[in-house]
Amino acid sequence: MPTDNIKTVVTRVNVVQQRRLRIGLAVLVLVAGAGVYVLGYQHGFDDRVPLVLDEAGLKDTISKLETRRAVDSEAINRLRAELAGSERQVDDLEKELVFYRDIMGSSDDLSSVKVRQPELIWHPERRELEYRAVIQRLAQGSQFYRGDLTIHLIDEAGSPILLPELTASHDIAFKYFQRISGTIRLPDSVIPVAVRFGIELSAPRKRTHEQTFDWTTSVVYSAK
Repeated sequence: MPTDNIKTVVTRVNVVQQRRLRIGLAVLVLVAGAGVYVLGYQHGFDDRVPLVLDEAGLKDTISKLETRRAVDSEAINRLRAELAGSERQVDDLEKELVFYRDIMGSSDDLSSVKVRQPELIWHPERRELEYRAVIQRLAQGSQFYRGDLTIHLIDEAGSPILLPELTASHDIAFKYFQRISGTIRLPDSVIPVAVRFGIELSAPRKRTHEQTFDWTTSVVYSAK
């Protein structure tokens, strides 16, 4: 049996040179990576759109929008005020319609009149009673009404407080209705419970008429 010749090969390895080579390759890879990163970042930076292109322009736009919002708010408030005014006008017209229908209503008594619900306003700081009322006819026709209207304050016993300064008088002369108004100043000692309107007609017929309005339910206290 033949015997093979065994040869031993010895290779020298330069450890220092390999270490330098590996370090060089590592540095090269790092430099290449850093270059790629820088190039990519710069490219991305060039492609980005700034968040604020024109700060002055944006401020001007914001100012215009705020002004427009204020104008729109004012327009809405004006519209609401106009609608409220229109509602009041409609309400007043409806009241006037009822008023004239009432005046033109039929009644057999030519001397029949009445005082519509008066507006009674009490000013406590001045102790003054402000009154506004309408006297109207209740019969159809064109007769002229004449007479006197007297306003008395009523005490707890149901009697008029007979003091000159607490009595208001008006001459009445109308064909369909007449508005009256005035003010009565009360002394501190007087506490009325009602207001009485007394009418004494001289034409078309002599007639007396009274209407009493309770202070608690008819008088409105002024806030001023």
